[in-house]
Amino acid sequence: MSVESTRGESVRRLQTGLRRLGQGLHRLNDAVGSHVELLAVDLSVLDLLDREGPMSPRNVTKMTGIHPATLTGILDRLEQGGWLARRADPLDRRRIIVEAVSDRGGELVRLYAPMGKALAALCAEYSPEELAAIVDFVEKAAAAGEAATQQVRTFGNHR
Repeated sequence: MSVESTRGESVRRLQTGLRRLGQGLHRLNDAVGSHVELLAVDLSVLDLLDREGPMSPRNVTKMTGIHPATLTGILDRLEQGGWLARRADPLDRRRIIVEAVSDRGGELVRLYAPMGKALAALCAEYSPEELAAIVDFVEKAAAAGEAATQQVRTFGNHR
């Protein structure tokens, strides 16, 4: 088998694996959400706020692509459940900022713990250099996904 056919097969396997990973993580989020009465999209917003910190609802919309009217319902649900708080923006009191509330975060940590443990065990199989290459690939793949999402969103604008 030639190097090119081996490379092509590896790329196909990688693409299939990434699709399976995405589907598996979606199912995990659904399972976690069912335990805490949240939708996968709710968990996505909470994850964004956890990673990026407090921000305006407008920025949440920009970063997630969630329609503003839909986001209002999500934020209402998360606030009522004690998952996030709305507060006045200290730089412009006319605006609000939303932030994840850490009080309930332990519930999510517990529910995601099996995946965290599985990933830690998987990472232990790789050298620091191999992990660095994997991290580089995953970060670039995430950026490519964001770029592709923006391209797809503009398709509707060119009809």
